[in-house]
Amino acid sequence: MDRPPIPNGAVLVSGDSIVEAARYQDLKAFLSSGVQQVEHGAAALAPALVNAHTHLELSFLQGRIPLPQRSFADWLENLFSLRVSASRQEQLDGSRRGRWQVLKSGAGLYADTSNEPGLDVSDEFPARHIFREILGFDQYDLQAAVASDIRAPQAAVGRTISLAAHACYSTSASLIQQAKAWCREHRLPFSIHVAEHGDEIEFLQTGSGYCRELLQRLGRWTPGWRAPHTSPVQYLDSLGVLDRETLLVHAVHMRQTDWETVAGRGCAVCFCPRSNHNLNVGRADIEKSLRYGIPACLGTDSLASNSDLDLFAEAVHLLNHHPKVSPDAVFFMMTHGGARALKQAQRFGSLARGRHSTFLSINLPGATGLSRLSEKLIHQGHRGEWKWVNCLRNN
Repeated sequence: MDRPPIPNGAVLVSGDSIVEAARYQDLKAFLSSGVQQVEHGAAALAPALVNAHTHLELSFLQGRIPLPQRSFADWLENLFSLRVSASRQEQLDGSRRGRWQVLKSGAGLYADTSNEPGLDVSDEFPARHIFREILGFDQYDLQAAVASDIRAPQAAVGRTISLAAHACYSTSASLIQQAKAWCREHRLPFSIHVAEHGDEIEFLQTGSGYCRELLQRLGRWTPGWRAPHTSPVQYLDSLGVLDRETLLVHAVHMRQTDWETVAGRGCAVCFCPRSNHNLNVGRADIEKSLRYGIPACLGTDSLASNSDLDLFAEAVHLLNHHPKVSPDAVFFMMTHGGARALKQAQRFGSLARGRHSTFLSINLPGATGLSRLSEKLIHQGHRGEWKWVNCLRNN
């Protein structure tokens, strides 16, 4: 993904790392007799996918909320009703099934946004970046909002942990700034849902509407709060949290000046087109983001707002509904784009020296020219015409 495709290519691996990726005839001269060689036939070797936005804690809701919904508000009311009656074990089992879906869809790295620490799954592969989500419109102390020790980054084999604020309408300005400051201090990415639905726009513009009503009903409203009369992006920019280590999720309701600001600050954007479609919140202008050169990636969101966690299916939907977005750009988004947004491009997103040695072999029946290679890879992947290569874990 960081250079043109290599005809008759080969990937030399040792343990969990790639030693080199080059033409087979160039590598063959350096292979010792003890090196095992595997012929993949008419196939493309490609990096494992990167699912840059999931909520595995909601996986127990798969199929329980009819999709599509009429509106974000209708969907959220369904979510609240079902979540409050779910047992801890039910949610934990759902998280494990969700993680299995991620693996079975070809993702070697995924970002899991969660505000339920007890639902963490600890498998080493696929690798996981956890965004511990911060909620609290009426709270102002980060430590109290997280309700766990965040004095230093937590790490384990196969996972990294940083912070995310939920959204401008559900997290106080102070918490957003503190969470971003923590991520900056520890040189970790920060994430936040941005401009996902019209209710969010109305709330920041007028201080009224569904978001305010919800906060009042939940007892989270802050008397005296005044609407900034601006867009979510401009509001976050005024808080000083937009930079190259910030990942903005959804970005559906964006103005021209918003795209200019995001491009100027160097933020990455994660698009979740099927979730947006299922919640009837609108269609992100992915074409415009790419014209501005904004680093983009792809996510499936949750099984409460999507039918599966298959990034190939997400990519097919994107191609069908955004015909002006090139397949090359989409395949880049679902590999290197996601790895870069999660600050893990040194291990994922491409086949190159030092990257993770578990990757994909995607069948390519018949002649496939380079001009249609990415399109063919996406559709073949969606059909299940792929397999893991050198998957070292017991999955």
